[in-house]
Amino acid sequence: MKAVVWHGRNDVRVDEVDDAPPPGAGEIRARVECCGICGTDIEEWRHGPVWIPADEPHPITRRRSPLTLGHEIAARAVDIGSSVDGFSEGDLIAIEGVLGCGRCWWCVRHQANLCPHLANVGLHFDGGLAESVTLPAAVCAVVPEGILPEDAALAEPVSVAIRAVRRSRLSLGESAAVFGAGMIGLASVAAANAAGASTVVVIEPDARRRELALGLGATAAFTPEDGGWPEASRELTGGRGPDVCVDAAGTPATGPAAVAASRRGGRTVVVGLANQASSLMFSSIATGEKEVLGSLAHVLDEDFTPAIQLIGSGAISAGAVDAVKVPLDRAVDDGFRALTQPEPPPKVLVRPVTN
Repeated sequence: MKAVVWHGRNDVRVDEVDDAPPPGAGEIRARVECCGICGTDIEEWRHGPVWIPADEPHPITRRRSPLTLGHEIAARAVDIGSSVDGFSEGDLIAIEGVLGCGRCWWCVRHQANLCPHLANVGLHFDGGLAESVTLPAAVCAVVPEGILPEDAALAEPVSVAIRAVRRSRLSLGESAAVFGAGMIGLASVAAANAAGASTVVVIEPDARRRELALGLGATAAFTPEDGGWPEASRELTGGRGPDVCVDAAGTPATGPAAVAASRRGGRTVVVGLANQASSLMFSSIATGEKEVLGSLAHVLDEDFTPAIQLIGSGAISAGAVDAVKVPLDRAVDDGFRALTQPEPPPKVLVRPVTN
């Protein structure tokens, strides 16, 4: 079968690889219907290995590169392994994809995303930028009837945003500002509205992405170059500033800007992963009694299942984020490279060519 394989930095190829193996106990083999390309995939391509084990096998999966990328997966169950309950052949499934060791302090506390040996599909074991995939049933969820595969493939990034908003403790009637309107930022707008935000302000340089954010329910959208946006955001939030700020861009500038924009006593959640250092005056956190929180990945029942529900409600869809669909054999040229252009599409979804 064809698969998008990471071999090394600046070396991602569409290869012919062995078919996904038959499922063992507790596993499902599925035919991939749609898989998104994530910013993490781009980071591995351009700057990796960041997460991918290149020198030593991963301690949980025992895999190392070359590995098939792709962790935003919607697939159709083909074979169900033994000891698997709740799944049937033909089910459309979405893949949460996070595996912990199951024994450490964090895993025991239902925080597998913080496991020191965290493994993620498409980074530590073969992912969904392929024609088929075999995965533990424990990282899969059945998608309800009526949800399209291209929408189900958004469940993973939407769950990242849901966790970030949940970590922020955003409550009914509070205001929010989202920095960056890529896929995670757009999903954060939908998640904040679902949590009952009274106002959602977006700061994003790209005009098309600002337009999409407004279409998803943002109250207003500004460019970071617009010197008046801090005052405008304060006016939209009762003169105080946002109760919650979400840094979904992950640049050296957006984290400090989000902290500065939050009201006195406000909260900032950093979910975007910057690859360069930032400068921040910690005294501003103390004097404003501000909180800065991190948010990583997701947990199946707390974040991923609600993401599927949010997609099912129609609050966010592939169409709403202007997703571009490309065939698997064009994933590198029309997907990876397109996402590094000056005006990249908000989302690229890969559809394997299967009979």
